[in-house]
Amino acid sequence: MELTLAMTLGMGVMATAVVMLQQHASFNRLINQFSFLRDEAPMINVLMERVIQRADAYRIYASLDDAKGRTNAVNTGGSAVWLQYRNPDGSQREAIISYEVSGGEGSLDYYDFDGTSWPGAPSWVISAQPGNVSFANDTGVLLITVTGPNSEEITYVGNSK
Repeated sequence: MELTLAMTLGMGVMATAVVMLQQHASFNRLINQFSFLRDEAPMINVLMERVIQRADAYRIYASLDDAKGRTNAVNTGGSAVWLQYRNPDGSQREAIISYEVSGGEGSLDYYDFDGTSWPGAPSWVISAQPGNVSFANDTGVLLITVTGPNSEEITYVGNSK
């Protein structure tokens, strides 16, 4: 009798432990699935906030090449935004933030105009994890919609000075 009770109690404890382990594994899988929103999205927010907030003007373009040539500006669905900054000495500086897909991998890149030409490669990469980035200004403010690798989506709102 005592042995049966001990065996039943032991099996109950083991079953509870197995259920808790499965629950823990499921929870970790769910947390890791949204790691883009947890880890990368806040960093993108900080960088975009600082870069765009300091701009005196911006314009949205359908592609990086359009932004470099300053042709074919759009209000929605753009993949690049041209930024203009005023330096303390009164001169102006230009930059482009662009989402590009190269070799099947997308990245959100920053290009800094050196005064004579645009660089061939990005000046720096804001993030290499987004699945898509779209710029829009159909509401009167700059909307930046970033889609993560697991189709999670976050929209940043920013405006220049």
